[in-house]
Amino acid sequence: MQCYTDLIAPTAVTHTASLAFRGPATTDLIVAKTSLLQVLEVTDTQKGPRLSLVGEYALSGSVTALQPVSLSASKSGGSALLVAFKDAKLSLIEWSPDDHRISTVSIHYYEGDGILQQPFGPKLGECDTYLTVDPDSRCAALKFGPRRLAILPFRQAGDDLAEDGADGDGDTDMPLRRGPVMENGEGAGKDTPYKPSFVLPLTMLDAELTQPIHMAFLHKYREPTFGILSGAQQPSSALLADRKDCVNYNVLALGLEDKSVTPLVSITKLPSDLWKVVPLPDPVGGVLLVGTNELVHVDQAGKANAVALNEFAKQASAFPMADQSELQLKLEDCEVAMLENGNALLVLNDGSLAVIGFKLLGRNVGGLTVTPVAAASGGMANGSSPSCITSLKGLQNVFIGSEDGNSTLLAWTNDRSTLSRKRSHAQMLGHDQNSAEDEDAEEMDEDDLYAPSAEAVKRAKSPTAAESVVDVAASYRFEIQDELPSLAPINNLCFGSSPQAGSDRLETLASIGRGRSSKLAFTSREIRPQVSGSWRQTGIKDAWGVRVKKSIKAEDAETEQTQQYLFAYDGSETKAYTVQSPINAPMHNPFPDRETITQKTGTDWESEGETLYVGTLANRATIAQCRRNEIRLYDSELGLSQIIPMFDEESDTELSILTVDICDPYLLVLRDDSTIQVHEVTKSGEVEEVEYPATTLVKQKKWLSACLYSGVWAGGEPVVAALGADGALNLFSLPGLTQVHVAAALPLLPPVLAQDTQLRRGARATLTELLLADLGPEDVKQTYLVLRTSDESLVIYEPYHSGQFGEDERVGSLRWRKVPHTYIPKYDPQLDDPATAEDGEPTETKPARMMATNVAGRSVIYLPGSSPSLIIKEAASRPKILGIAVEDVRTLAPLRSVASTTDSLALVDKHGRLKAYSIPPASSFDTGWQVETLSLGEEVRHVAYHEARGVYVVLTCRDIDFEWPADIDEKVRASDEATTLRPQVPYFTLHLLSAKTRTLIQSMPLEPLDLVTSMKVLQIEVSEQTREQRQMIVLGTAALRGEDMPARGSVTVFDIIDVVPDPEKPESGIAMKLTSREETKGAVSAVEGMKYGLIGTCQGMKVMVRGLKEDGSCLPVAFLDAQCYGSTLKSFGDTGMWLLGDAWKGLWFGGWTEEPYRLLVMGKSRANMEIVQAEFLPFDGGLYLCVVDGNCDLHILQYDPEHPNSLNGLRLLRRGEFHLGHFPTSMALLPSSLKSAEAQQRVTNGSDQDQDVDTPAPSLHHILTSFSSGALGLLTPLEESAYRRLGGLQTYLANTLEHACGLNPRAYRASRGDGEGAKGVLDGGLISRVGELGFLRRGDALSRAGMDGWGLRGDLEVLGGGGLGFL
Repeated sequence: MQCYTDLIAPTAVTHTASLAFRGPATTDLIVAKTSLLQVLEVTDTQKGPRLSLVGEYALSGSVTALQPVSLSASKSGGSALLVAFKDAKLSLIEWSPDDHRISTVSIHYYEGDGILQQPFGPKLGECDTYLTVDPDSRCAALKFGPRRLAILPFRQAGDDLAEDGADGDGDTDMPLRRGPVMENGEGAGKDTPYKPSFVLPLTMLDAELTQPIHMAFLHKYREPTFGILSGAQQPSSALLADRKDCVNYNVLALGLEDKSVTPLVSITKLPSDLWKVVPLPDPVGGVLLVGTNELVHVDQAGKANAVALNEFAKQASAFPMADQSELQLKLEDCEVAMLENGNALLVLNDGSLAVIGFKLLGRNVGGLTVTPVAAASGGMANGSSPSCITSLKGLQNVFIGSEDGNSTLLAWTNDRSTLSRKRSHAQMLGHDQNSAEDEDAEEMDEDDLYAPSAEAVKRAKSPTAAESVVDVAASYRFEIQDELPSLAPINNLCFGSSPQAGSDRLETLASIGRGRSSKLAFTSREIRPQVSGSWRQTGIKDAWGVRVKKSIKAEDAETEQTQQYLFAYDGSETKAYTVQSPINAPMHNPFPDRETITQKTGTDWESEGETLYVGTLANRATIAQCRRNEIRLYDSELGLSQIIPMFDEESDTELSILTVDICDPYLLVLRDDSTIQVHEVTKSGEVEEVEYPATTLVKQKKWLSACLYSGVWAGGEPVVAALGADGALNLFSLPGLTQVHVAAALPLLPPVLAQDTQLRRGARATLTELLLADLGPEDVKQTYLVLRTSDESLVIYEPYHSGQFGEDERVGSLRWRKVPHTYIPKYDPQLDDPATAEDGEPTETKPARMMATNVAGRSVIYLPGSSPSLIIKEAASRPKILGIAVEDVRTLAPLRSVASTTDSLALVDKHGRLKAYSIPPASSFDTGWQVETLSLGEEVRHVAYHEARGVYVVLTCRDIDFEWPADIDEKVRASDEATTLRPQVPYFTLHLLSAKTRTLIQSMPLEPLDLVTSMKVLQIEVSEQTREQRQMIVLGTAALRGEDMPARGSVTVFDIIDVVPDPEKPESGIAMKLTSREETKGAVSAVEGMKYGLIGTCQGMKVMVRGLKEDGSCLPVAFLDAQCYGSTLKSFGDTGMWLLGDAWKGLWFGGWTEEPYRLLVMGKSRANMEIVQAEFLPFDGGLYLCVVDGNCDLHILQYDPEHPNSLNGLRLLRRGEFHLGHFPTSMALLPSSLKSAEAQQRVTNGSDQDQDVDTPAPSLHHILTSFSSGALGLLTPLEESAYRRLGGLQTYLANTLEHACGLNPRAYRASRGDGEGAKGVLDGGLISRVGELGFLRRGDALSRAGMDGWGLRGDLEVLGGGGLGFL
């Protein structure tokens, strides 16, 4: 019984679309990342366009296509989106302004029993699916299965009138009524934006459409018309001599009413390597057919123009082409997007750019040319291979999505577009020439169904047809405006230690990306700042830094300077210090020299007693000292100017200040009698209390928390956000303190909070604090409301206005939508036991306040506690809550006003020492982890950590031209000497990377044509006599000698020895030395360390165990005939147990003995299972084997020889299956510092549950899995009781929560096997969504599952990897 949880969501962009989604005047970008859908908006900033996140939705399915659809009516007034998934599913979604999220209109699936399947043909999931939408949004077509076509018609504006006929009751202006989500168009009447769909076999359209390749709807046809690439035979490069030019292109007009098809154009004997159809809008029209070696344009009349882009185009096809083979371009996996004036952008597989230009001759296209963009013009700006591309509507921007690296937002300019062309006399007169063109267009026969449009007639007379296509294409300039960071694909993982990580934590190093976008990624689950400076003063309990203005009078003028102060409270008094930063001080170090901080004496500063807060007012001209019972105001020289006492006017009793907030020119005070005071700086510079009547709500109610806000959402106008004693949210405008918004239902924590949300009876959350603040980078901020409850839980809301987006006055009122997060607060013992303070003084039981601050150029929120955290947000991500890896933090010192600490994080530790920490500027937090990347200039394939030397071993490669080895026959080598565009093969280099400085120590090139399949640092026995073992680098390789050559391989062992270091680089005192290289007859596909310091290898179709001898030889000592090529080999510590996975025989489980050396097979899985990754998982005395197959399905197997169905252990028992949805790249077994979810002690603030200490708790391990999509997942074993209660909670949530796109999480994750005792693996992502429920429904869900809130917190902490704090 296990549970799988996603730690990092997928980051690889697979599909994208640009449309006016949230309103008719918006420009939105929709991005799909396998099973994640994001809605992004393009925000104009001072630095240019930026992408900012609007909404993010986890999907229970893998997206295969995105297509915009213009409906006759939608909730937002904008376009809708059609999303296609695997297994032939379609979801029609739109934006709901009232709910501020996507809304599912309908879902259509074509995988049921009504769809006939070939008895011996491929399964539905094994076939490619293509989704295309008519440019006029009349219908959509989904090709699924081998040769099935589903047509989904959309209702047009005049359909209601046509369907009503003679009744005359139709009203075409009536908005569509929305009901529940429909499936497959059942019940699709006039109230739905679509009509019933139907399915047609492609062979019914044309008998020769037996091998469809690609299809797309075309522009400017009066009926829905699509072009399809197909062939009577399946194209094959191996059978090119027999299947040369076997591809056909057909244009078919679709009749939606009678389901008829009319053939229009048919072109045969096209090049066999064509693979994509790109429809072209005006002024070019027609379609662009993309092949691997050429481009072919076909106009509406069926005239074709082709251009060869490399030397293989004319060798592989007899189709006539223009010759541009000198470009030597490879068009595999390229993407095409339209620019302007009919020009198109071509993004190649290596990320380089080219412009496609069309030569327009009247109404026809006379040819096309391809012009690569020079590097100086941004041709190499994009370094990632494209997976999708789209042009942003109305903007000169192109978004390029990638699965191999960061996705980029490019801005393009055309130098020629800014040059004015000399106008004719008719154009100067105004309308003569245009009217003549209009008359020519009107003369076209209106009854001609396929006549060219009026725009095409104007194009025929346009002077642009005579321009040079090459000059126009060469005038484009491209520049990167923004990027979406990506970890995809994660090629490999390792764990090491470094000074940056600390002595008690490990550092996770991942090799990510492919090609030019490949990098090393140093990741951490917490923010790991580095100490940049410290103050020698000790005993500090709190500190504040301010910068004030002071005027200096000169002889003839008055100049303005700033003075920096540091105020430190040591428990008895608050001292003032002046900060004099030297010129050469680092910007991140506020304490460069201790002589620069001196105590300020001889002033009116009140140092005795406790100081709560120090800030500035009056545009930094006045310093405000907030003490327990008064507020003192000082000038720039700390001269006292005003005292504001705190007392009750009615009873004349002195009051205490609880919290203070400053938002110039206002100062807010929350007092211990739960009243609020607001003070304002007057024009004379004095601070006076804002007067308001006694009947004002502010004076009538009691308040628990309050703050001032004047950020992005309020438009710079100050607002008071207050939390009433009844838990209601109140917003007041200043200076009149007029109530502008109230949400009484806030204690219910509903998913959507509005002013009219009903406050129902029942349990309510106990709220203790609120903070309204901005989060995000300085140029792209968003406003969030953060609430804290009595049990230290966090609730985050984002504000929005209901109603249609984009109007001058928004319809509706202010609402708040809950933002999902997975933060689990850590237990703070100081809240229960005040005596835990080290100085012997009792500590406050109430936690410190949340604080908005600025760190690393981002607006963040600091969460205090013994394990403090930061709420941090990137522009294109949700707010993430990350812990700060600094022990024993007492408080945050707000020193951001000091010039040298704008990006620093100043903390006071338990010893009272003030330290400044810096965060690397290149760090990103989009994934919820701190990620720092390092580029080595080559593609990183493998990484490993050498613990004995404290270095990382990194294997990189770059592409080189393939050359035949010297031992190959001379005739074979001479046969292709004339080929200039040679195939590329990787050339590997081995590096040593210092874990301390992150710099390269040594680089060693490997043998040419050696493909490294596996690299590990293993503990190897280096002497048969002394039995000494040492860590060494082991490589398994396969020789690339050509497809007809016998396979060869090698096992190579490197040692790290001491050498004379470079005086300037102390870490360079080590170097790699070749110890052994053993050639093998078969390719070595995997290596693994075995017991007794031996090396296990998958060599050809055998498993061999090798030992290293003193003479440098690495000879086999045992072998096993596996009869297949092993894809993965794992061992389980010193137990001698091993796992072998292959693509055909399934999983092998065995043991290893020494006397005599022998490999034993102890159990096998079922056959015909394509094993990709495998790992051991011990739990509670049992041994489980976790494997992932080629269908991305996780299988849980158990070795239990005592079970009657296991045949004495020979048959591995199936215990669970789970669909992951991502292709795995590595699996690692990690120990947890926590106990299991059932055995761990649940400690709450105030109560401890008794536990039998004599009963040992089972050890807990996790399996960390990385994926090619950039995701990270965690598999956790569960006990029976925990599995039952979490399974009940998962069932409740699956039936209660709203699932994006109307998908079924059970069908997506369902177990596909019915083996003996098999159970489904729980979905931790679905369970963690329990926080999206309101407080009442959450309590109902927990009671039904038989658990309480603290029990859920403990379970979620285990499932989320809470015991992996060392990462």
